[in-house]
Amino acid sequence: MTQLKFGACLFVLGVITFSCRQANQKYDKPYFDFDSLVNVQISYLANRKDSVHKKASIDGKEGESSFLVDSAQLAHEWDVFRQLDVINKPTYKGHYLLTEEEDSKSNLTVRRYTCDIKSSVPVVRFYFQNDLSNLKRIESQYIEQNALYYTTRELTLSLEGTQGQIYVSDYAIKGVQKMILSDSVQFSIHAYISK
Repeated sequence: MTQLKFGACLFVLGVITFSCRQANQKYDKPYFDFDSLVNVQISYLANRKDSVHKKASIDGKEGESSFLVDSAQLAHEWDVFRQLDVINKPTYKGHYLLTEEEDSKSNLTVRRYTCDIKSSVPVVRFYFQNDLSNLKRIESQYIEQNALYYTTRELTLSLEGTQGQIYVSDYAIKGVQKMILSDSVQFSIHAYISK
């Protein structure tokens, strides 16, 4: 009987270990590494001691603020850009279709990834000059939905600089949030970063 209990314990321990290992596994990032971009930008801007000038609006009520870059605050606000990393998850491997074309409004090339199945990130557009290392802008949409809650956000991250060092110059988050049994709320944030 004790051997049976011991065997069962080993089996359970093996399942738990395997599950933890699966949950902590890192996956390849075939499309774009949003985590790294956000981490590098936060560190770079905090070291430069830049300022953020932000305009925000919720249902037409507007406000403005300015503050020195605070890495914790920026990390919290830019978490939505990290969430774009969902495109790299194994579930979506091969489901983002790539198209590339010249932007009709600028001298930039647009690389577009469009998902052919339901995803919280249906499309991401990268605007760059010559190659992706000279990235100028990222545009995307992020959608969350469940039985109690719905939100959609239009995201824009603009970058300046050259291949040696690019940095975020401004970003915008615009969207609508709706909770069950309540009215929808429209919101927007537009922020500029300067020395």
